[in-house]
Amino acid sequence: MASSAARSVLSVLAGWGVVGVLVVTTDGVLAKLFPAEYVIGRMPPDYLVGISLATSTVWSVAGGWVTARLAPGRPWHHIVGLVIWGELLGIASSVMTWGQIQMWYQLGLLGLWMPAVVLGGWLRAGKPASIRAGAA
Repeated sequence: MASSAARSVLSVLAGWGVVGVLVVTTDGVLAKLFPAEYVIGRMPPDYLVGISLATSTVWSVAGGWVTARLAPGRPWHHIVGLVIWGELLGIASSVMTWGQIQMWYQLGLLGLWMPAVVLGGWLRAGKPASIRAGAA
């Protein structure tokens, strides 16, 4: 059996991995459904990018839920870990792909990641203890 520290790391990586697999799969499906719109060297139309942003947000909720579900204890610490990990990778990805996709999409991903992951965590774990206890 894995140690608690290893399970903690794995719960965060599992949540992130679920999001990644679902996003890549969705983007692949969209590319198959709209092949004329996904052409190398050309930005896809706004409506498809909007669909991708919306589905990515839903998948981020799922990632927060998975992380909270797999956390060996203190799920909110793990959810915060997922938020930080995802934001760091999102910033790196945005820098590397700047100009290849609409700027609003990249900013939308960064802005929606945290509330979506937190919603997923809340759906699984409920309110954080500090909020339940009325602490500031």
